Amino acid sequence: MRNDIVPALDSTSAPDVPAWSIANWLDDPTLPSFEVLDTRSAQGRLDVRAKTVTVRDLVLAHGHACDGLLRGVWALRALFDLAFADAPIDRSDLIVVSKNSPCLGDVAAYLTGARVRFGTHRLDNSLGVGFQLKQLSTARTWEVREEDGFFPDVIVAWEAALLDEVISESDKRELLAVHEAAQWDWVREQLFTSAPRDHYRARELTHLDLPAPLIEARRSDTVNRLVPAPATLTGPDDPTVRNPVADELTLASWRDRYEQGPT
Repeated sequence: MRNDIVPALDSTSAPDVPAWSIANWLDDPTLPSFEVLDTRSAQGRLDVRAKTVTVRDLVLAHGHACDGLLRGVWALRALFDLAFADAPIDRSDLIVVSKNSPCLGDVAAYLTGARVRFGTHRLDNSLGVGFQLKQLSTARTWEVREEDGFFPDVIVAWEAALLDEVISESDKRELLAVHEAAQWDWVREQLFTSAPRDHYRARELTHLDLPAPLIEARRSDTVNRLVPAPATLTGPDDPTVRNPVADELTLASWRDRYEQGPT
């Protein structure tokens, strides 16, 4: 690592390391957030407690903030508002289709729980900035697409050009900075001043032909998602029980059954 491009830090000048990657205007509680449900453990049932996913969480998971990530947030907020209204998103019960984009794909996987390796995240580049969704338990399907012309054509053109070898390295040194500034100006001035439904059109579908999965392995952490809560036994580590009363005889009997093994 070149020391001349890495400024030395001391205890008085060191930045807040967890926060440096999130611009202040991105770490905003008024931006869209998402309530999600997951299973309790690797073999566990569905947890009834929702968790909140924020833009901060998505940026940290994806690796950086970008216009594609945030357009995906707006699109999926519009889609989930139609599909689930105020209900939390069950991330153990969905198939999602997205463009094969680093940003859009990561937002889709994080917010729906779908995975390419389980055959529940599927790819269709014709969607552009849009998604299709299928709820496995009900077979209901939805789609959302970004309004034509909402994102500037000049930024689209530069996104493609900056991946092309015809742009010289000396030009890229300057134009990448201009490009980033143009993206963030659009995000602040156009995206953040709009509601998700303003430019992202969501609708329920009567039929959806899903693209073929790239791979289809078993997802083991959702197998027991609908198993009911115990009838007689409260787990000693169950965080949903504030003041558990230990029934030592019952607990001992089930521990004995467990020690016998599954056969």
